Amino acid sequence: MRPVDKGDAPKQYSHYREARNDLAARIGWYCSYCEMPVKNMIEVEHLIPIKNGGAELDWENFLLSCKYCNTLKSDRNTSRKGYFWADKDNTLLAFTYQSAIIKANGQLNSSQVRIAQNTIDLMGLDRYPGGANEPTKADTRWKGRDEVWGAANISLANWNSLPCEEMRRQIGLTAFGMGHFSIWMEVFKDVPEVRKELINSFTGTSMNCFDADGNPIPRPNGNL
Repeated sequence: MRPVDKGDAPKQYSHYREARNDLAARIGWYCSYCEMPVKNMIEVEHLIPIKNGGAELDWENFLLSCKYCNTLKSDRNTSRKGYFWADKDNTLLAFTYQSAIIKANGQLNSSQVRIAQNTIDLMGLDRYPGGANEPTKADTRWKGRDEVWGAANISLANWNSLPCEEMRRQIGLTAFGMGHFSIWMEVFKDVPEVRKELINSFTGTSMNCFDADGNPIPRPNGNL
């Protein structure tokens, strides 16, 4: 899950859906949870559901979501407590990625692992064929992860064959178009120059979540 910086509210809204384009301009047209690109019908999601007391028109209560994640999350959380959030934590540290499979990062302490798993459960991020939680026919989020995993590994092989500025930029452009920032960062975990290109390629990635070599670090004032 990519950590994002949406900045301060650009204006006041009379309806929360009016914030969609402003959010996308700040953090890109990607689901804030599953990370797939959504260029059509992306939804403004309330971190704390309105039904549970969340502010309907407050910028601080907004993220962008695909329909799958928003529907599964629904109003099941009563607050932000007990979960990791892309606009508050370095969520890249919370999970591990292997093709279509997302898991809580086992290198976290036991409390953090529990919070990471709560976050996965809230959005149903661990649904993939053959797993413990089978996706519905409509839920194809796993397919995007699987395809990007393959493309990222081909890109890594291309980089290893021709590590140059042009290849680095092309990888950044390809990743920007395909989405799933965290998978690209996992595949290129040992290539700092490409990791930095990825961080800069995705609009609104929180820069204070990475060191000078593009390695993830705890977010200031975050829980991770």
